[in-house]
Amino acid sequence: MIYLLFNIILSSFFILCIKWVQERKYDIVGVGMVNYVVAALVVSLLLFDSEPTPFSWSSILTGTLNGVCYFTAFFVLIQAVIWKGAANIALVSRLSIVLPLVAGIAIWGDRPGILQSLGILLAGAALVLTAQRKSDVSSVETPKFGLLILTTFFLIAGGSRLAQEIFRHVCQPEERAAFLITAFGLTAAGAVGVQVTRRCALRPVTWVVGTVLGLANLGQTFCILKALEYYPGYIVFPLSSAGGLLFTTLIAVFVLKERLSVQSYVGISLATCALALLHPQG
Repeated sequence: MIYLLFNIILSSFFILCIKWVQERKYDIVGVGMVNYVVAALVVSLLLFDSEPTPFSWSSILTGTLNGVCYFTAFFVLIQAVIWKGAANIALVSRLSIVLPLVAGIAIWGDRPGILQSLGILLAGAALVLTAQRKSDVSSVETPKFGLLILTTFFLIAGGSRLAQEIFRHVCQPEERAAFLITAFGLTAAGAVGVQVTRRCALRPVTWVVGTVLGLANLGQTFCILKALEYYPGYIVFPLSSAGGLLFTTLIAVFVLKERLSVQSYVGISLATCALALLHPQG
């Protein structure tokens, strides 16, 4: 259970850290770029050293799709979190799991059970409530294209999950290393390109925060894999998703002092129930 607990904490860390960095007016783009480079270096070293790495066009293409989604989602995220806050953006990110579920029904002939169907409906209701134009950050004016920003983030985050689902269907398990190296390598290349274009030196605090963020991202992946060694997926995934949303909300409200609207609280409650229902039951 300790691995599952750490996964919940670390998986919530990314959005909370982005919010924290923005509030202190640090170089948010620089932090994100360091995060991607560190993650790519560490995952490449670990995977190349620990297991065979067969590459195929399927693993490269799905890894590329995942990497593009990772990279672009970051820039949409830093805009969305200013307006809606960490709690609501965590809701949108977690509920993006609906996209691969819908794709599974439409493309691979999956048949959702009654509870999963109810979860999809609750997820839709939660997203509608979260998409309200009113800002949940009192000092920030609602942007003109706020709904478009939220929709774009939902689609990109869901695209990343969809890439992972496609990998599961078209690739072999031993190609996982190639998939991850391609995804993180692409994000690192994009990060280096952005920094070259910006032509600005990174401060020590940017390197430190970005490195911690990259290690936290890898740590949450390690923890969920370890949790799956002890508990079945139908226990791990609902607890990780719903627990991560609740943990993010608590930290956002009590530590980062976000003030959520009544609609946001209702949306988070519906989303938590939806996440508990969306995963296959054992």
